[in-house]
Amino acid sequence: MKLAAVFSDNMVFAENKPVRVFGTGDGVAEISFCGEKARAVSAGGKWLAVFPARPAGGPYELEIVLNGERTLIKNVCVGKVYLVAGQSNAEFTLEESNTPQSLYASDGDLRCFFVERPWCETEPMTTRDGWQTASKEKAGKWSALGYLTGRLARERAKTPVGLVSCFQGASVIESWLPPEDAVCFRLPDEKLYCDHFIPEFAFWNRNSVIYDTMLKDLFPFSFSGVIWYQGESDASPEEAEIYGKELARFFSVLREGFCDASLRIALIQIADCAERLKNNRAGWEGIQNAQKRAAESDENAFLVLSRDICETACIHPPTKTLLAGRIADALLS
Repeated sequence: MKLAAVFSDNMVFAENKPVRVFGTGDGVAEISFCGEKARAVSAGGKWLAVFPARPAGGPYELEIVLNGERTLIKNVCVGKVYLVAGQSNAEFTLEESNTPQSLYASDGDLRCFFVERPWCETEPMTTRDGWQTASKEKAGKWSALGYLTGRLARERAKTPVGLVSCFQGASVIESWLPPEDAVCFRLPDEKLYCDHFIPEFAFWNRNSVIYDTMLKDLFPFSFSGVIWYQGESDASPEEAEIYGKELARFFSVLREGFCDASLRIALIQIADCAERLKNNRAGWEGIQNAQKRAAESDENAFLVLSRDICETACIHPPTKTLLAGRIADALLS
């Protein structure tokens, strides 16, 4: 039996959400947390133990015994936990942004877990590093939006904050969808945006690759909310016409996978990019409009505007502080 990778020292569970502990393999799992015990018997390759929701607090210890083998996970907290997902503007690191290093801070109650990308060999931090606490020395390698939003959430909510980083630059939405959905939505090649075919992106832009190798390994962890920043790689005019439906289905996939029908999602509208608007205005604005409609039709999705506070000279606007403030507003309001 094996414990899912997201469970390690320094981890954060979401407050006021069921505490789910899970993994793979067959046998008996016995879990102890905060004076309570749970037991799971698996004969189908997966196991799950569920504890009642708890208020923010900690640190605690989580004891897991799998077929008699004991693991003790230390310094566990309960607070806000956010999934940071999408493509390069979600991945864009703090050191790549124009955030002054004077704002980098060490904080033992701001923590991040990095979901490993199986095709990347130079990750600054990976799943194998477990949950990392924020430090001045390592903060530059974190997602800029994740780190900055996390700091604001810490200040406003006064609880521990955990970030789960699950992203891939230049990823198309079909890669994030389950196989049956990706096949349904995939358009003929001649109608797809160029990012589908650039050789260095090709591995992860096949149908369902990110879903199968990264996202579903997190199911059914409990989250306080999701930060979703994606769409630049689906910006053909034809894709823009169906992108809203893809978003709606993807949000359903997240809520089904994380067992939370009212999961809050901060949907970041892609920023204006002068070059892309000049060469592909219909597709680019089509994605922006689809994102706006998707948020309007989902009572638990909140559109986060970026076009009025981000630079337009580059597809990766370096200013992330103001945008992080809007994300925090969407997640905490």
